[in-house]
Order: sequence, then C-alpha cells, then structure tokens
Amino acid sequence: MMKNNLTGWQEVFCFTLTQTLKSKAYQISFLILLLLSVVSAPLLQFIMPSESEDLISPIETLYIHNQSDLGPFDFTLLTQEDYYQNVLVETTSDVEKARDTITKEELNSVLLVLDDSQGYYSLEFETAKESALTDEQLNRLGADLTTLFDEQKLALLGVEVEQLNFIQAPITTLVSETDASGEAIYTEDTSISMNEYWFLYGTLFLVLMVNIMASTQIATSIVTEKSTRVVENLLISVKSLALMVGKVLAMLVSVLLQIISLIVVVFLSNQIVALLQEKESMLATIIPENIFSNINPINLLLCLLSIGLGMIFYGVLAGMFGATVSKIEEMNEGLMVFTFINLIGAYVGMGAAGSLIGAGNNPFVTFALLFPVSSPFLLPGAILLGKAGLLLSLLALGIQILSIALLFQFVAKIYEILILHTGDTIKLKALLKLSKSVKKGVSNEKSK
Repeated sequence: MMKNNLTGWQEVFCFTLTQTLKSKAYQISFLILLLLSVVSAPLLQFIMPSESEDLISPIETLYIHNQSDLGPFDFTLLTQEDYYQNVLVETTSDVEKARDTITKEELNSVLLVLDDSQGYYSLEFETAKESALTDEQLNRLGADLTTLFDEQKLALLGVEVEQLNFIQAPITTLVSETDASGEAIYTEDTSISMNEYWFLYGTLFLVLMVNIMASTQIATSIVTEKSTRVVENLLISVKSLALMVGKVLAMLVSVLLQIISLIVVVFLSNQIVALLQEKESMLATIIPENIFSNINPINLLLCLLSIGLGMIFYGVLAGMFGATVSKIEEMNEGLMVFTFINLIGAYVGMGAAGSLIGAGNNPFVTFALLFPVSSPFLLPGAILLGKAGLLLSLLALGIQILSIALLFQFVAKIYEILILHTGDTIKLKALLKLSKSVKKGVSNEKSK
C-alpha cells in the first residue's frame, strides 16, 4: 500500500524543483543572499580590528606625579616598547599644573598619580574630557604601567621575581579514587571549552536556520496550491502522500542548493580578501586551529546524514501542518505548533551544549542527542567535536529514521483529507482525532 501511495513522487519532485528554481521570488532572494555572502568577508575585515592597526600610541605626554614613600620609579622604560616610542614621559611635582595642561593644551596626554596613603599602592589615571583616546588605548597603558610598576617595586624592595613566584605559588589538592587494589581510577574530562561551545552553538543555529527556510517554503508551496486549487489537478495523477514526499524533497534540495552555494561563496570571498591584503584569512582568525581535529570521512558522513534526516523530519511536519491551512494569510496560525516544536528542539540542544561546558557528557546530553526533536540540532556539531561516539551516533540516527517512518505512517492516514480540506485551520487535537477516525474507518471497511 505504501508503495502504491508513493508512486509518482519522482515526477512531483522534478516538477516542484523546476518550478521553484524558476520562481522570481526564489531567484531574487538567492541573489540577495549571494551578495551578502560576497561582502561578508570584507565587512568582517573592516569591522574587526587588525593586528596592524594602532601600532603607535597616540598619547602625547605621560605626566608622572609620585606622592608615595616608595621610589623613585623610572617610567621612561615604557618608551623602550615600540608602541610607546613617541610618548614623552615627564615627572611633575605640580599636579594641578599638569591637570591644567592636559585639560587645555594637550588633550591626548595622560596624568598618572602614584599614591600609597590608603595603605596600598594605587595608580590613578586622568585624561581630558574631550580627549580622543579610546578605552582600549587607556586600558593597554594601564596594564603596561602596572606591570612596569610591579617589576620596579620588587627591585626596590629587594625581592627577586623567583622568590615572589614561590611565595605566591597556588596550593592545589588532588583527590583521586582507587580500586580495591589501590590503583588510581582516572575519570576522563569530557567537558568542552568556550570555543567548542560557540562552534556547537553556531552549528545548531545554522541547522535551525536551514530547517526554518526549508519548512517555510514547503508550507507556503502547499498552502498556495491549495488556495489556487492546483492541488486538485495534481491529485488526479498521483496520491496525496507521493505529492507530499515529492514536494518536501524538492524544497529541501532547493534550500540545500542555496546553503551550499552561500558557504562556497563565503569561503571564496574570505580567501580572495586574504590574498589581496596578504594576511591570514578572517575565518582562520575566528575559528581556532584545533576545532576540526576530530573531523574524518566517517564523522563527516554521519554529520551530513544527521542534517539530512533532520530536514526530512521537520520537512514532513511542515508539510502536514501546512496542509491544515487553506489560506496564505492563515499560515502563521497553522504553523504555530510546528514552530513550537522547532523551538523545543533548539532549546533542548542549547541546554545540552551549555551543560557540556561544566559537566561534560551527562544523561541530559545523551537524551538531547537521542531525542528526535533535538537530535538534528545538536548531533551534527557533537559528532564534529568528537562528543558523540560512533555507537551513540548510529543509535541517534536509527531513532531518527524510525521517527521519520512513523511520521510518514501517521501522515499517510490523514494527508489526503488535509490536502483537500478547505475552511478553518485544523488544530493538533483535531489531527489526532482525525488519525484515529481514519484508522477506525479502514478497519470497518476491512471487516465488511
């Protein structure tokens, strides 16, 4: 029966894919996304600060007012660094005159007041209100002067750096478990770093965006054909289930063509910008070098398979909920439950990714990897990071395949009624009731 219901899906697939690729809306949106991808690398290069920028400090004069009992300090050593080579360092005893100078004449100068009247050493910096110096420049000056001050303070007190490091060395305790024979039991640290977390989060977000794009197009196509009654002509030659399968796969392919093209264009744009500027590519500076150490052909295949199965799962859901709507203007209402399911899956995946930072692999992460609603979002990134073993990945993929088969079986019972339905949007409760009534009707028909 399933085979007969699927007869003709190839023709629906080819027809829908051809019409989608010819659509002006698809082509215009694709063109806009391509243009954004082309300018992404130059834009990031412009926004993100380059290592070559700000090679020379814009500070004109550094006025030093030392009112502590410890000294004298030689802050002119600061100018030995190339960054501060143009900075004039002057010691002043008249702090009010120095303040007046940087306020009225030298707006890009800085006053440093060294004080120990509170029982500790403090370095206070003062600049003019109209100064063009940025917080980053002042923070860098503060950090460098603090380091220089600490070095000279130790020298004046007669304390060697090695002695101070020995005194300040942290005391750590190590608690380990042992077995009955006294051998230590080592527990593997399965937690992830912040860089790995953001990679996992980025993968999750990318899959979510692809699912939303594909699902929206699937639902829009189905609602459009229902409202224009084109679907009634299509049902003459193919079954409703074959119609849905062909449409879902065609829309998924059209979205994948967009995504793959965009990734290729971003990569090429990034490489071209790097060659023209003769520097490291922007992607290389953003993505840590060791983030892809776990990638191999098997992991890559499992990752792509997980993404594909997830898209099919959510695509079928989108097609089913899209069939409950009769008018384009009611589509948001009809897809409310579908959007809610998407968000549940994404948030479960985000929660599991967050728990991996501190706790490492735990029962909640395992549940999120196996749960068919969240697995498509979390599993691809976890596979690439090596946080989902081969057996766990295969089990998660098997559950996805089983979920898709059950979903198709459920949709096969009610899709023909849904696709021909006109009127108010069918709610989820009504869908479940409809499924039971169709099953009951089939059983009664067989008994006759």
